[in-house]
Amino acid sequence: MKPEELRRLLTDRVLLLDGGLGSMLIAAGLEAGRAPDSWNLEQPERVEAVHRAYADAGADIVHTNTFGANPARLAGAGLAGRCAEVNAAAAAIARRAVAGRALVAGDVGPSGHALPPVGNASLDELREGFRLQVHALAEAGVDLLSVETMSDVREALAAVEAGVETGLAVIGSMTFEARRRGTFTVMGDPLVASLRRLAEAGAVAVGLNCSVTAEAMTAMVREAAPALGVPLAAQPNAGLPEMTPEGVAYRADPEAFARHAVAMVGAGARLVGGCCGTTPAFIGRIATELATAGLR
Repeated sequence: MKPEELRRLLTDRVLLLDGGLGSMLIAAGLEAGRAPDSWNLEQPERVEAVHRAYADAGADIVHTNTFGANPARLAGAGLAGRCAEVNAAAAAIARRAVAGRALVAGDVGPSGHALPPVGNASLDELREGFRLQVHALAEAGVDLLSVETMSDVREALAAVEAGVETGLAVIGSMTFEARRRGTFTVMGDPLVASLRRLAEAGAVAVGLNCSVTAEAMTAMVREAAPALGVPLAAQPNAGLPEMTPEGVAYRADPEAFARHAVAMVGAGARLVGGCCGTTPAFIGRIATELATAGLR
């Protein structure tokens, strides 16, 4: 899908994104500390089942299981040198699962290495790693690319710019938190200025994902949408994570979550979905609420 095609689609309608993937794979048996991307090679049928459930729920866009499938993170997971293989497998799994019912977005997450002054990562190395990943995804036939959960605008720009090189439409999302003096990433990058830079770098849509509740993200959408001239994406978590004896739990209710999704659309979002802890039940409820509100 070329950038202009996604722009036209977003002009015509609101698009429903999928929900949490890593949390769904953990529920399906992914062991603690195990890289979700490894399941593209070892448990493809379980990954496919999650994608299919989201397509069944009404998602218009399903993300590949490649959040950590850049060379730097794969090396740490014992998959060094297998970037193209892991990403190609993920794209094939997602295409099979959706069977033409939804677009497949090649998912690109952060490298896991911090840039100076926090860390010693080289921006050139990160950029090259993202380039290898996005070209592998493009060659494997994804419809578009989705850069997400970035907390450093420099890294986000490197990933978006690499994605733009493929000729595919790119969505660029970062993760923010509300502070007393405004909305920023943990690295101190401000909401509107950061997203504007991603749009200037060629992202067709920009947005927010992870870290916060649907209620908090609705407020962020209200802050960002009027200041940006591009479509906005919003994917909050299913509430704040809580540690339990059984592991991490999220307490949000799908119905309340869906009402906030409709509010985000009313505030200017053109793509809505979920992040950590959300399930096909959440996405299905959003689909129903959007349809009831005449937004889908």
